[in-house]
Amino acid sequence: MKKLIIASVFAAGGLMVTSCNSDLLDLNNPNTLVAQTAWNTQKDIENGLTGCYHTLYNCFYNSFNTFLISGQSDEFYSQSPDADLVDYIMLKYNNPDQRWNYYAWCYLYQTVFRCNQVIVYAEDVEWSSEVDKGKVVGQARALRGMSYYYLAMLWKKAPIVDWISAPSDQPAEATFEELVSFIEKDFLYAAENLPESFPEVGRMNKYFAYTFLGKLYMNSGQWEKAKAAFEVVITSGKYELAAEYHDNFRHTTNNNVESIWEIQNSDEVHSPFGGYWGIANDDAECNFTSWRERFISGSPYGFGDYAVYSWVIDMYKDEKDKDGNYDIRLRDNIVYPDLFKDFPGDIVYMTHTAWDATNWGNNAWCRKYSTDYYRDNVDGYSPINTRILRYGELLLSYAECLIEVGGASAIPEAAKYIDMIRERVNLYPLAKSVHKDCLNSLDAFEKRLRIEREKEICFEYDRFFDLRRWGLGTDTKYTNEVKARSSKHAANFTPGKEWLPIPLSEVSNNPNLTQNEGY
Repeated sequence: MKKLIIASVFAAGGLMVTSCNSDLLDLNNPNTLVAQTAWNTQKDIENGLTGCYHTLYNCFYNSFNTFLISGQSDEFYSQSPDADLVDYIMLKYNNPDQRWNYYAWCYLYQTVFRCNQVIVYAEDVEWSSEVDKGKVVGQARALRGMSYYYLAMLWKKAPIVDWISAPSDQPAEATFEELVSFIEKDFLYAAENLPESFPEVGRMNKYFAYTFLGKLYMNSGQWEKAKAAFEVVITSGKYELAAEYHDNFRHTTNNNVESIWEIQNSDEVHSPFGGYWGIANDDAECNFTSWRERFISGSPYGFGDYAVYSWVIDMYKDEKDKDGNYDIRLRDNIVYPDLFKDFPGDIVYMTHTAWDATNWGNNAWCRKYSTDYYRDNVDGYSPINTRILRYGELLLSYAECLIEVGGASAIPEAAKYIDMIRERVNLYPLAKSVHKDCLNSLDAFEKRLRIEREKEICFEYDRFFDLRRWGLGTDTKYTNEVKARSSKHAANFTPGKEWLPIPLSEVSNNPNLTQNEGY
C-alpha cells in the first residue's frame, strides 16, 4: 500500500482544493481538459483512486487532526512561541482564518474533490465487473465519507459537494443532520461493496466503513444504529487487542491485530519542513509521514507547542495494578516530572534517565506516538503509522452504546468490554477493583466509563468529539466539570465553542454559507 500511495499522483485535477478562498484558486491549472484525456478507462479510475489516497499525506492527517481534535480538548494547553497556535489551542479564535483552521477545512475538501472525480467518472467507463467497480467506488466513497465526518464533527455545517466542482461554485450550506445523512450513505455503500480485506495494507475495507458508521451514529445520538454497526466488527472475529498497549504506537508493530485502519507512514521519504504542509501547490515536496511528534514533544526534541494538563496524570493514579505499580499507560502516554520515580529505569529518547528541568520545566508532554523508544532525536518524519481506527477504542465505544441503549441493566455486559481493556494493562476487573461501586448505578458507571476511555485513548483523535457528546456547551453541570480541570476552558470557553469557527474566507466567498453561532 505504501508503494500504491507514494506512487506518482494521477493527474486528475485533484490538486485543486474546492471550497477555498479565491487567492488559492487563482492559479494556472496544469490539468486543463483532463476529463477529456484521462478518465476513459477502468485503469484511469483506479489511478485516480491513488490520487485520493494521496491526500492522506496532506497536513490534516500528518498533524492538523491533532491540533483540531486533541488541541481543542481539555487534554492540552499551549505556551508555544507561535502566537497563532496559542490563540487556537487556548480557544480564543481571534482569527477564524488562522492557518490550522483554514487549511484543515481546505485539505478535507481536497479529498472530497478527488473522490468526486472517481465516483462520477466511474459511471462513464467500462468495468471488468460490477464487483471491481464497487471496490474502487467504495474506497472513494469511504474516503469522502471520512472527510465529511471530520467536516461535520469539527464545524457542524458545511456545503455538500457531490459533483466535480469548479472554483466559481457556491454550494448550499448543509446542516449537521444533513451531513450525517450524506455521510451515512457513503459509508453504507462502502460497507456493502468493499471486501473484508485487501492484499495491500492501508486500503479501506468493510470494517473501516462499519467502524466509522458506528462513530457517526454515536456522535449524532443514534445509539441503536451505533451499537449494531460496532457489533458487525466485534462479531467478525477479525480483530483483537494487541499484546502490549504500546504496540499500537510503534513502527515495529504497525498494522497489528488491533488495527482496523491506519495511515501508512514512511521513513523513506524525508523532505524539508515545508513538506509537512503536504500538497504540491504549496511549492514543497510532499512528506509521506507524520509531523505530529515534532509539534507535540517537549524541547529539544520537539517544538513544545502542547503541554499536558496535570489532571490527565492524576487520572492514572487513582489505582495501582495487580503488582502494585501504576498503570503502564501513564508511562507510555506522558513524559512528566515524576516519570522516573514512578517508573524506575525508564529512558526517554535513549538518553534521559532523569527529569530534564532545563528543557521540560515543570510541564508534562505527550509521549504517545513518540519515537523515543528507538532514537535519540526527532527528525522531520515518523515511521509510526497513524492509527485512525483501532479495536481498543471500538470496544469502549460499544460499551457506551450498551448503556445508552439498555440503561442500568446493560452494566454487567458493558463492564466485560471495559475489563478486556483493563486486563491488557494488568488492572483488576472493575468488580474486584477500588472502583467496584461504579457497578451499582448508571450514573457512576457512566462516569467510570468516561475515565476508562480517556486512559485508553488520550491524545488520539476523539476527545473533542467526546466532550461535546457528553454535554460540553449544552449541559451546564458537565461544562463546569470540564472548566474545573481545564483552565483554558474556564477562561475562554463559551457555549458555541464546542464547534470550531468556519473559516472567514469561506463565509465571505460563499453567500450560501453562514458562520457558526458564537463567533
